Amino acid sequence: MEQKSSLFAEVEEKEVKGEIFQVTHRILQIPREVYLKVLQDYKEPFSEQGAQQFVEAYLKSSGEDHGLIGMVRLDEKDGQIILDAAIRYRINPLERPGCCNE
Repeated sequence: MEQKSSLFAEVEEKEVKGEIFQVTHRILQIPREVYLKVLQDYKEPFSEQGAQQFVEAYLKSSGEDHGLIGMVRLDEKDGQIILDAAIRYRINPLERPGCCNE
C-alpha cells in the first residue's frame, strides 16, 4: 500500500532528543516447575504475555517495579525455561522526551 493513500500518511513522527531511557536485558533461567507455579492462574503461561507476567512478578519480588518490560523471548532447554527480557528504565523520570517539550 502506498504511504500517501494510507491512514499512516496522517502520522507525524518526531525524534526524541537526549537520553531518556536505558534498556537492559535480563536472562532468567527458571526451573519449569517454578515457572508453572508462578503462573498457575495464568491462562496461557507459554505465551509472550505469560512470559512478561513472570518477569513482572520476578522484578516485583526483588523490589524492582519501576522498569517497563518490553519484548520477552521464551525458550525451553533441559527442563529450564529461559527468558530473555528487555526492560526499559527511565533515566530521568521527571523530564518528558525532548519532542514533547516544544
